[in-house]
Amino acid sequence: MRSRIWLLVGGVVVFGVLVGFFVTRFLNPVPPQIAATTTSNTLQGRPVVDFNLTTVAAVGTAGQGNGEHPNWVGYLPTTYLKVPAGSVVHMTIDQEDGQTGLRNEYFGLVRGTINDQMTVDGKVMGALDPSLAAHTFTIPDLGVSVPLEGVADNAPANAMIVVQFNFVVPNKPGLFRWQCFVPCAAGTLYGNGGPMQTLGYMAGELQVG
Repeated sequence: MRSRIWLLVGGVVVFGVLVGFFVTRFLNPVPPQIAATTTSNTLQGRPVVDFNLTTVAAVGTAGQGNGEHPNWVGYLPTTYLKVPAGSVVHMTIDQEDGQTGLRNEYFGLVRGTINDQMTVDGKVMGALDPSLAAHTFTIPDLGVSVPLEGVADNAPANAMIVVQFNFVVPNKPGLFRWQCFVPCAAGTLYGNGGPMQTLGYMAGELQVG
């Protein structure tokens, strides 16, 4: 009798594990992680590594991103990033999405980057007019936040704004959540659902180590 009970319990546990694996692996697939490109440069005595991301209004129109939601806004090629501990990240974001505007003007400030600055199409800036923002690149636990200027409605087709900035990552391994803080999920409650809450679109993870 006891052996049958333990067999039943074991079967239930195995079934639960399989169901959990199915839900996490197939219903919520994890995009591939990309590693920073190493360079021979140094800044503040630290090695410099490069990332290049692109923000688009719909990942499907760019022919990339998660196939489950081709009409969602997102960062490409992925939001899962890996960087060596103790390095300086030189980030380049090719911003192709339109202007949405910030609801909280505080996110118009450049924070946590080296000298609290960014360059927008080569122009050094420490803040952005809140009405011009399309997205932000924000890592709350590292104090990093950069507003990304949106492409104007009257801009030529395929227009793009290039935003660049540098920030330092910790000397020890860690996992840090990052996301956009512009509510840009059209059709969701106050623009905060869908891609805003989903890793691989407007939210991501930075693995240090």
